[in-house]
Amino acid sequence: MMSRLKRIIASAWKLAAGAGWDHDRLDPSQAPAVRLEPLGPWYYDLGRSIARGDYRNFDGQGIPRRQAQGALVYDPSLVASFSLAHMTSYLLKGGAGDRAKALAAARWLVEHQVAEGPLAGAMPFTHSLGGVAAPFASALTQGQAMSALGRAWLLVREEAFARAAAAALGPLERGVEVGGLCARFHGSTSVWYEEYPCAEDPSHVLNGFIFALWGLRDVSLLGLAPKAEALYRAGLASLATHLPAFDSGYWSYYQCPDRARPRVASLSYHHFHCVMLRILSELESDNVFAQTAERWEAYLGRRRCRLRALAAKLGDWR
Repeated sequence: MMSRLKRIIASAWKLAAGAGWDHDRLDPSQAPAVRLEPLGPWYYDLGRSIARGDYRNFDGQGIPRRQAQGALVYDPSLVASFSLAHMTSYLLKGGAGDRAKALAAARWLVEHQVAEGPLAGAMPFTHSLGGVAAPFASALTQGQAMSALGRAWLLVREEAFARAAAAALGPLERGVEVGGLCARFHGSTSVWYEEYPCAEDPSHVLNGFIFALWGLRDVSLLGLAPKAEALYRAGLASLATHLPAFDSGYWSYYQCPDRARPRVASLSYHHFHCVMLRILSELESDNVFAQTAERWEAYLGRRRCRLRALAAKLGDWR
């Protein structure tokens, strides 16, 4: 209880002060030491996560774990992020240690991918999270895994990486009502790839959806799965159409469920939304993403907007 209270106080202070960015774009002026066309380093810089020790509790094979429900557990999103962090560091700096860590984590993803059944293609969570009972798949995990596996395949050309990356898009094709990750946004025909799948009231989390888009883009560019391009384009169209639903008028929403009320993003997630939309606008030359990012960045600079977001967050925390 005390640790949760400390997090609430820290988040409130950051919102009021307008400080505490947790997500950084890659420096475009930094030339990579190792070229990996057509993908290159991942979309944003995870170097800070390595530096501040976000990856810890390693097992004997060097795979990070996290504390959950009083035990050390494997978190597939954490493992995929770890692979991407060290792959990006390797491509930028050329360190052999980063290369080995990136590939070890990618191999863990291959080994823990479900082969058949409702979760076929998923690297599922084996512990409950976000109100969803285990085991379950997540669009965020699948997106990160596709990005990590695609880069691992480009680097060493092991076919197991290519097969796993292609299979990982399977859950994004299947509807949430049959154990997949594809929902429809607010009763429309638009797809939404769910970070926390729930057939009764899909939560429509923004950042998890964009992670899925990045993974689909990577697999499509590599030509590893014929359906990846169509899934990516359908997702982009949905995002462009429904971005206004994530704008409160003073801050971005973290999620916009079908029935429950939207949740205002934390400072960190709001900034991350801005970064993600800037990246998408550059990848796709889409003014909708750039204009939304500009508007949300303006909210960051307005104390009144930050205080309204703080009040909304305190309401969520009650």
